[in-house]
Amino acid sequence: MMTAPVTAADEPASTVHTAHLELLPSPVDSAEPVEAVRISPSEPPTVPVAQVVTLTAPTARIHWIGTFVDLRHPADLYADIVAGTPNLVVVDARFAEAYAVEHVPGAINLPWRVLDETTTAHLSREALYVVYCWNASCHASTKTARRLEALGFKVKELHGGLERWRKEGYPTEH
Repeated sequence: MMTAPVTAADEPASTVHTAHLELLPSPVDSAEPVEAVRISPSEPPTVPVAQVVTLTAPTARIHWIGTFVDLRHPADLYADIVAGTPNLVVVDARFAEAYAVEHVPGAINLPWRVLDETTTAHLSREALYVVYCWNASCHASTKTARRLEALGFKVKELHGGLERWRKEGYPTEH
């Protein structure tokens, strides 16, 4: 994987001459060694120096798509709801008006804008919270999931939101 040269955050930004470019193949699940491909230009290119910032507090994990939490498929969530899986809480991250019109059976309404230590004090830290919003384009569930995770809750997002839930043919309540 190509990376920019790195300096400490307190060093001034400058440029660094790189003698070659390394290309690594995508990770594979095998014991075979992986070799980098080197490309050496006739003149070394100049690339910007990356600034490194050292965080002082723990952060949430980040996946390659920028999601902070794992996704949960509607079929898996439905099976858990039907089975009465203990310590499972379904969270509708949309506004209260949308929740009142339609939501996943048994879901509670927790819009991300109201989440803090006070509004979540009554929630169990032992439960798994599966958060959803309108669809994959809506980011209310991501924001709610991030806040819940930052407050110490175990969280997953429902893949595709309420739209995907309905397309899969699962019931909703009003």
